Amino acid sequence: MSKKKENIIVLSSDDGDVEVEVIEQTIIDGTTYLFVAEVVEDDEDGDCYILKDVSEPDSDMANYEIVPSDEADGIFDTFEKMLKDEIDLRK
Repeated sequence: MSKKKENIIVLSSDDGDVEVEVIEQTIIDGTTYLFVAEVVEDDEDGDCYILKDVSEPDSDMANYEIVPSDEADGIFDTFEKMLKDEIDLRK
């Protein structure tokens, strides 16, 4: 019997869907960011993404976008410090 992981979300784009697992969350200047990792089989390396909450304040549904690389560096550094003992991160 397989164990269902919690914190799995699906990123949708024109290229298809990608399942990712939420690894960590932080709030910077009032904006919520998620650090997510692609769900992969066994010990494969997967891609990681930083998502930014762009939801409307009164919305019941969360809306996240992938943070552009020019904005992601500083946020990545924050997550790297938070996860330094748990995950080997590479840019």
